[in-house]
Amino acid sequence: MGPISKKVIAGFKKAKNQKIIDFKELKEAKAYSQDLHKTVVSEDDLEKYDPLHAVYIYVQNKVSLLVEQLSDLPALSKLTNILEQADDIYLPSSPPKSPLTKSYFTCWGFFDLCVGIKKESFGTVILDLLKNLKADPWLIKIIECMQSSRMGIFIHKRNLDRYVILEELVTREEIKVIVPAGYQGKKDEIWYARVMPDPYKNLSYGYSLVFTTPYILVDINGNLGSSAKRDDWEAFFDRNLKAAGKKDKIKAYKSFMKYGKNKYFWNEYIFEGYVNYQEDMIMLAGFPDIPLSMPHSEESQKERGEI
Repeated sequence: MGPISKKVIAGFKKAKNQKIIDFKELKEAKAYSQDLHKTVVSEDDLEKYDPLHAVYIYVQNKVSLLVEQLSDLPALSKLTNILEQADDIYLPSSPPKSPLTKSYFTCWGFFDLCVGIKKESFGTVILDLLKNLKADPWLIKIIECMQSSRMGIFIHKRNLDRYVILEELVTREEIKVIVPAGYQGKKDEIWYARVMPDPYKNLSYGYSLVFTTPYILVDINGNLGSSAKRDDWEAFFDRNLKAAGKKDKIKAYKSFMKYGKNKYFWNEYIFEGYVNYQEDMIMLAGFPDIPLSMPHSEESQKERGEI
């Protein structure tokens, strides 16, 4: 448990042990909480979704509720300030307004954005608090899956009925997924996506979930019909994982995909690499460590005489 979690839990214990309660404040807090709960997706709405997708939508809404309730606490001010600044920078919504979708941004902001040596995030603090309160183990399990999740680079291997078979580039793990955004893709495409697992490892659903609208990596020149090359992305990871200085390549890759070289690393790649979009997918070109390869980088815009 990190220092932020300890402060939050200590604050809860102190409040619980107080004998004098401001009933007006309690009433206002209860009303505020009830208003927030109205934003959590209803059971009727969830019936429209695939069962695994519905589980993650429901829990994501619960996490959003908890983040909103905790974000005013002084202990979380650093995380809150960074998240608010990022929201102002990237204006997450959907293309053409912003290539950072809300689902991508909230997952990054709740589970990847972290501070301190312990790499504390909103997700880790929420988990520590729920465990301390002995909350529903099922809810804790799903949030643990979300906190452990990260974006990854995948190769499209084939389609299988309603599923897509993806192979993660560095780990070589093959994963059967559903894609709620609707995009089924084609063999050898390279995807940048966040995959949420079957929480109980094939005992419940038998497949995983591409939780965000998939980003499809296209030719470095931005040719929409031409996929990025696997060899080029393998070279990208060779360059960057060696620079990280970790002996275990898989661990280095997982850490790099979750945290990047800095907190905005992957956000900037989406922002600067954006090419085009369809309703069910978004296209990116270039490589994060080669500014001239990304169409919206400052260097590319200078090269074209745009700035």
